[in-house]
Amino acid sequence: MSNRDSRLNSHAEMLVRLVYVSRFPLCLAGLVQAALCLQYASLYDLLKMVVSFAAALSGHLWLARGGRLTACNEALDCMCSRDPAETRDDELETLLEKRADLEAHRGEPGFDPWAVQSVRREINDYLRTHPQSTRRLD
Repeated sequence: MSNRDSRLNSHAEMLVRLVYVSRFPLCLAGLVQAALCLQYASLYDLLKMVVSFAAALSGHLWLARGGRLTACNEALDCMCSRDPAETRDDELETLLEKRADLEAHRGEPGFDPWAVQSVRREINDYLRTHPQSTRRLD
């Protein structure tokens, strides 16, 4: 297992995924318990409803305070999109276009070779962190 795989499958990361995914069934359970509470006027169902919603809300707040909620939402959006490779490679496309624009001005007065080098480093870093993008360049 590579470093990248072990980092994505660490105990902390798996806990984040579990909390993120468990919020949805907890909300659904809370809604079902609310319907049962209204139908049967049961205090026991009211207590179960409150516990379900409190657990879902505490998980949501824990993710939001830790800054993990947006990353989980983006990962879910990327997974559910029709063409995830296209969504993932938008940043690479932007970097390649930026490099091409800079290269087009090579030899002109005011050309900054360090800007080209900086973009090349960004492309290299992106390809290191997203190795699946190299298949598209082949």
